[in-house]
Amino acid sequence: MWHLLVLWYLNPQLTPDDFEKLARYIVEKENGFVTFSVSNSLLEKIIYEVSMHDLERPPKNKIRKVIFKDFSGLTISEKLSIVGTLIGRSKKAEPDDIYETMLYLHDINQKITITKLAQSLKVSTRTIYRSMTEELKKEKELLNKQL
Repeated sequence: MWHLLVLWYLNPQLTPDDFEKLARYIVEKENGFVTFSVSNSLLEKIIYEVSMHDLERPPKNKIRKVIFKDFSGLTISEKLSIVGTLIGRSKKAEPDDIYETMLYLHDINQKITITKLAQSLKVSTRTIYRSMTEELKKEKELLNKQL
């Protein structure tokens, strides 16, 4: 349903009849878009539900899920690393990188904030919080007091 909603949103010139033809083509297992058979009643229900959506607003993105086999032997950290890589968040902020960035911000007379560190290192603020050691937190306070 989500894919059909996106297709109709991206092609507003489609008439309801054209959209139904497109949907019927997509749900034909032989065409290679689906891996299971879709009943006619389910297709009719999907077409109806898509037609009831407000096409002025873009559809919400689907939630991505990564499922690991039970007893794969991976630690939680390894699983999180794999998931981060798959969704495009493979960058890390090492304490040395954070410290160098703090020194740079101090040298150009800017207050050191988590947001500025994250922007400079092109990572999320959450990544900075995870990577900040107690020593770095104290150094950040010290450098900010010197401004």
